[in-house]
Amino acid sequence: MRKTRLFFILGFVWLLAVSLMAQEKPGNVTGAWYMKPKPGMRQQFEQALKRHMEWHRQQKDTWTIYVAEAMVGKRVGQYVLTGPGHHWKEFDAREKFDEADTADIVANVAPYVDLVGSEIWVYHPELSRPMTGEARFLEYVEVHLNMDGKSDYLLAVRKVHEAIQKANRPVYYDIYELSDGGEHPTFGVVYPHKNWADFEPPEQTLRDVLEKAYGLEEADALRKTWNKTLHCVKSEVWVSRPDLGYTPAAK
Repeated sequence: MRKTRLFFILGFVWLLAVSLMAQEKPGNVTGAWYMKPKPGMRQQFEQALKRHMEWHRQQKDTWTIYVAEAMVGKRVGQYVLTGPGHHWKEFDAREKFDEADTADIVANVAPYVDLVGSEIWVYHPELSRPMTGEARFLEYVEVHLNMDGKSDYLLAVRKVHEAIQKANRPVYYDIYELSDGGEHPTFGVVYPHKNWADFEPPEQTLRDVLEKAYGLEEADALRKTWNKTLHCVKSEVWVSRPDLGYTPAAK
C-alpha cells in the first residue's frame, strides 16, 4: 500500500511538473509596425486593414494584434500595430506565416499606405505597473539616453518604481526598451488612460512620493542622477482602435 501510494505521489508530481513546463510564461518581446495612410485615403486604409485582420482570423492566427492611432505629436495620422508578449524563438517558427502575412499586406493594404516602419521592443515587467481594464488613450513618452546613461537610468527608474509601489500612487505605466529599429539607448514609457480626465496628475506629486520614501537628500540625488542620463524626452498621445485590431478566438 505504501509503495502504491508513493508511486501515485511521484506520478502526480511528474504530471504537475510537465504541466508547469507546458504553461510557459509569456515572453517580453513586442513587435511594432507603423503605417501612415496616403493623403485622403484614411477611410480606404482602415477598410483595407479590417480586411487584413479578417485574413488573420481565417488563418486562425494565435497572435493578438493591437492597433492605435496617433492623435497628439509629430506622428499624428499614423497607426501602430503591436504584437506583444512573445519569445524570440517564436519569430523563427513564424517565418512562413510572416511571408504570407506580408504578401496580403502588399496586395491589399500597401496601395493606401505612404509610410511604413517597424521596431522591436523588450518589455520590463519588473519596472512596470500595468493598469487593469481597457485604456482608451495611451500616453507614450519616448526617453532617449546618453550613451553611458543606461545603467544609471535603470537604477533611478527602479527606485522611483519602488517608491510609487510603496505609496500606492494612482498611476500606471509599462516600460519598454528598444531592441532594434532606432536610436540607442531608448526607452518607451506607456501611460494608459481610461479617458481625458484620467490625464489629470494625482494630488500627491512624484517629488512628494520620493521625499517620503527616501528623504530630501536622497530624492535630490535621485533627480540629479535621472537628469544626467537623459538626452531628450518626447511625448505623444495615441487612441486605441480595437475596431481595427485582431484577437484570436478563445480556445
